[in-house]
Amino acid sequence: MKYSRLFLFLAWILAAGTVDARVKYTINEAWRFTKGSPYQAFLPSADDSRWETVDIPHTWNAQDADDDEPGFYRGPAWYRKRITLPADAASKQVYLCFEGANQVVRLYVNGHFAGEHRGGYTRFLFDITKFAVPGGENLLAVEVDNAHDPNIPPLSADFTFFGGIYRDVSVLLTDKVHIAPTDYASSGVYLTTPEVSAQHASVELRALVTNCGERSARVRVEHLVLSPGGQEAARVQETVELAPGASEVPVRCTVGIDSPQLWDIDSPNLYRVFTRIVDEDGRVLDEVSNPLGLRWFSFDPDRGFSLNGRPRKLAGTCRHQDYLGRGWALTDGMHERDILLLKRMGGNFLRVSHYPQDPVVMEMCDRLGIVASVEIPLVNAITETDEFLENSVEMAREMIRQDFNHPSVMIWAYMNEILLREPYTDSVRRAAYYETLERVASTLEKTVRGEDPARYTMMAYHNAPDRYAAANLTRIPMIQGWNLYQGWYEPDITEFERILDRLYAQYPDKVLMVTEYGADVDQRVHSFAPEQFDFSQEYGLAYHRHYMRQMRQRPFVAGSSVWNLNSFYSEPRADIVPHVNNKGITGLDRELKDSYLYYRTLLDATPRLTIGNREWINRGGADDGGGRCVQPVPVFTNRPQVTLWVNGRKVGTKRPDDGVAFFDVPFTDGENRLVAKAGTLTDALTVDFRLAQASPGTFTELNVMLGSPRYFDDRTAGLCWIPEQPYVPGSWGYVGGEALRRSGTGWLGTATDILGTENNAVFQTQRVGIESFRADVPDGCYSLYLCWAELDAVEKREALAYNLGADDVQRAYKGRRFDVSVNGTKVLENFSIASEAGFARALVRKVEVIVRDGQGIRVDFGRIEGEPVLNAIRIYRNY
Repeated sequence: MKYSRLFLFLAWILAAGTVDARVKYTINEAWRFTKGSPYQAFLPSADDSRWETVDIPHTWNAQDADDDEPGFYRGPAWYRKRITLPADAASKQVYLCFEGANQVVRLYVNGHFAGEHRGGYTRFLFDITKFAVPGGENLLAVEVDNAHDPNIPPLSADFTFFGGIYRDVSVLLTDKVHIAPTDYASSGVYLTTPEVSAQHASVELRALVTNCGERSARVRVEHLVLSPGGQEAARVQETVELAPGASEVPVRCTVGIDSPQLWDIDSPNLYRVFTRIVDEDGRVLDEVSNPLGLRWFSFDPDRGFSLNGRPRKLAGTCRHQDYLGRGWALTDGMHERDILLLKRMGGNFLRVSHYPQDPVVMEMCDRLGIVASVEIPLVNAITETDEFLENSVEMAREMIRQDFNHPSVMIWAYMNEILLREPYTDSVRRAAYYETLERVASTLEKTVRGEDPARYTMMAYHNAPDRYAAANLTRIPMIQGWNLYQGWYEPDITEFERILDRLYAQYPDKVLMVTEYGADVDQRVHSFAPEQFDFSQEYGLAYHRHYMRQMRQRPFVAGSSVWNLNSFYSEPRADIVPHVNNKGITGLDRELKDSYLYYRTLLDATPRLTIGNREWINRGGADDGGGRCVQPVPVFTNRPQVTLWVNGRKVGTKRPDDGVAFFDVPFTDGENRLVAKAGTLTDALTVDFRLAQASPGTFTELNVMLGSPRYFDDRTAGLCWIPEQPYVPGSWGYVGGEALRRSGTGWLGTATDILGTENNAVFQTQRVGIESFRADVPDGCYSLYLCWAELDAVEKREALAYNLGADDVQRAYKGRRFDVSVNGTKVLENFSIASEAGFARALVRKVEVIVRDGQGIRVDFGRIEGEPVLNAIRIYRNY
């Protein structure tokens, strides 16, 4: 096949004579960089020798957006690079291309201002021909500014606005006569398919041709359409006369293809369209390639989505462009891996949110058969100015023209939770704001439909239907997307299905999609009594199972997208991992959570068998008195039944429910070998289990979180922290007090960011009013670690806009002092956590203890002011 394709290309080239087409290459390496606005940084003579050397993709917020200091740098910064252009650039047109930089870019070439671009997520380029020095050195100076601008969306959002040139930068050289790259940095060729069936497809091809030369040019615009297998499927050409300086002249052609190979989810057949310009002497002046997918699709309010006449339930995820320690500065390969993760999970839908992303993302969706929705970043609020609206319209045009030819794109979207927090309480002012919102939405809807009548439009709302109806926003788009978090931000998870049914009844003429749903999960946290807002793997799994079950039962739900494929940075957030939204079904580092394994089992037809809890590296639990600890283990499979063994002993055989079977596994101290079998499939997992024992001579350590039913995998120290339990003689546990619960919600502990630690979970819960902690350990020498953080607050924290009513209500600090005694000896007197460490900061006191005569360890708390508390305790046997 590849030889026939090569032969066709050679024939195509030889038929037209000499090839002198465009050249494009990246210039990502060894840029000089500095934050701020150094004097005359745009001039070639400026001294950048002391600037940092960085490679593109780059962001200057990779560290400061993930540290203990609130806020991150938002302002100007400069990049400089010297490049040498080839000598024949004198006869060329020279462009500098950016795939993405946040958010205002000003380019200077050899000291001359070359242009500005506003907006942080779409591609753009500058024609630098008149400033460039062919055959010589050229100084590129780029000012990038990510400061808040009320006229550039997004204004606010639940993600970090990383500054920098975070996608590729390239040089593009073309002939003076060329296919225009200047139409919003698109390919300059637009493909539409007004007719597609299993029997025939018609394709309309529109090329924009530019003549930057000083003489008129008579050229042929030729299109060669190759089938998915590389054979010629169609060929057409049109001759055009171009006047000097003619720009973006449209040249239209139409071709027909019989018995087309359709683009589908299961068979994403891609044609390629090669468009080139040939002069009268047969010389190829320019050539570009575009993907072509032949398909037809529809959305129906009752029956959902259909592709090529076949009903398909869309199920997938949203996606942010973050990675651990890198912010948005990802390589192409990292973007590719994310879309492969979605495909291997069995996902067939990607909501590219909340902004257009790297070109590789859409290329991968085309290749893998993933239906996509792409949106511009109007999030949370708008500014009531004409300039804001103009910038929004420009973003929509950029998005559509840049991704126009991708067959995977079937939805254009333009607003997300735009009424999350209304800016006005006054009814008159609010009504005026609603009118402006409606005007913005209507203008964008008209813009999108005018740019691309063949695709659907969508707006995403949060769970406040009455607000959006009052602003007339629910009637405008073709598809209503609903971001629903019942069971996470709102208490009753069963309200989810009732809301779906109400929306379906209320809007019978609108297509309905669930565009967001999810629960924050820290893969280090587990609980066998899972509950709302506990961040455990177990609650996250239960949450996703409930939502999927309800959506699959309702044909009118056209599709859904989990929030989110990966966890991502959100600098203002606290939660269990500060500065991170942990709703990803994979981690910031793409570690697979149990919820990902669940979707992979449920959605992918490939036979699957996977033992869950694979990421629980340091696992442990309390001795039940028989030298073991029984804990549930999920096994994911799409086979009819599964059997599990531990250490060679059969645990049981079960039929999975929605792809999951739970086994109660009796873990013993040390290595435990789990083996699962389902038909011909086998999976195995070795678990190093640490049995928390008190009295036996084998005791080594005990790590307990107070006020918590959770387990925590401390990967940094290699420890397993386990839940508290009440003291009984011969064992260990607390005496007195109650677990801290958040006022107003009843949620466990607090979501306050605990400073000075990476292990927030250990310090975010506590037992309030504790009288003592006892452990009947054997005689020996011990290190006792008493862990605290003052969780009451002096000042009320500002509510976070994205929490949807789930703001952490902290108790007001009224003073707290107590004594601490160990085995009758006072070790801390008149102790104040706030005085020692401040508020919400980890504090650990290590105490050496010698245990004699079977007395064990007893820690007593003597109240002086307020109530004594303890967040966690570690007992380690030295000898």
